[in-house]
Amino acid sequence: MDATPEAHFQPPPGDDARLAALRRYRILDSLAEQAYDDVVKVASTLCGTSQAVVSFVDETRQWFKASLGIEDEETPRSIAFCDVAIRSPGDVLVVPDASTHPVFRNYPQVTGPDHLRFYAGVPLVTPDGFALGTVCVLDSQPHELSEAQIEGLRALSRLVVRLLELRRGELESRRQLVERELTTQSLLRYQRELEAQNTELEEEARRDALTGLLNRSGLQRATELGWAGTGPFSVAVLDLDHFKRVNDTLGHSAGDEVIRIAAEEIGRGVRGGDVAARYGGEEFLLMMPGTPLAAAVTVVERIREAIAARSDLPTPVTLSAGVAAGVAGRHAPAQVFQAADQALYLAKRRGRNRVELAPD
Repeated sequence: MDATPEAHFQPPPGDDARLAALRRYRILDSLAEQAYDDVVKVASTLCGTSQAVVSFVDETRQWFKASLGIEDEETPRSIAFCDVAIRSPGDVLVVPDASTHPVFRNYPQVTGPDHLRFYAGVPLVTPDGFALGTVCVLDSQPHELSEAQIEGLRALSRLVVRLLELRRGELESRRQLVERELTTQSLLRYQRELEAQNTELEEEARRDALTGLLNRSGLQRATELGWAGTGPFSVAVLDLDHFKRVNDTLGHSAGDEVIRIAAEEIGRGVRGGDVAARYGGEEFLLMMPGTPLAAAVTVVERIREAIAARSDLPTPVTLSAGVAAGVAGRHAPAQVFQAADQALYLAKRRGRNRVELAPD
């Protein structure tokens, strides 16, 4: 008794390379396509058979990309006529009557209800020589093919390979497009990171290292961006009283600590939209858009009292300040600043530790 096909099935040598080539086309389990459906219709008509298939053979099965007259989508590779066909890539396998064939007569398609008798398959050979599957025709009646019909099947197999190459080219184009898109996104992300870093560096350059408040450069930039509105605005100039004595008696480290604590209270005392800057060694500047004079005085008085109340200062420190107000579009910020600076000197002449208003 002949052994069953499953019992003697072994993949041919070098099948791993063929399977790798098959996977490159990503054709297995893909959706139906009209071009492949047309191939099996033409093959069936050309050869006068009731069945035709475009099949691909992977590790364990033959899968039907397109079929005519067959309900199954795949069969085990071990009983696939096409597996035998692809082992001779340059030949066309023609089996006129499988029931008398020494290899196929015990296949279940032949002995079972399918009653398969005729098979002819042309391997689908890629440009690099791998047979991935077949274009084949089948019938339940014995058949013979003419040379013209065999050449027609060969032409159809070349057409399928051309479809596969087009598919691979399209997949490669898509991959390259995705890679370019990912590269573009990566470059854009890198650009945004650089811009963010530059912004951060610019921000650092505009801030005083000791206090974290804006420095003169930052104040100038804030002035350029922040004084285009309308309505009242106020400017305050603040100065730590007798600060030179702190440096002379306690040293510059203590002086730096005094400035840092004062700046902390200034930063805590200003409101959203206000701008605070370290304008000089112990001198600070507040710009308060949309703020009339009385409200500005309230802000500065709160800061003055908070600094005087700090118990962690190296030595008690008081603050003098001058405040001036203007109207956007009518008074230049520099003009209002000069008025506030004059008010600061007035506060010093009147005994310090106080807030004075610019004279009308």
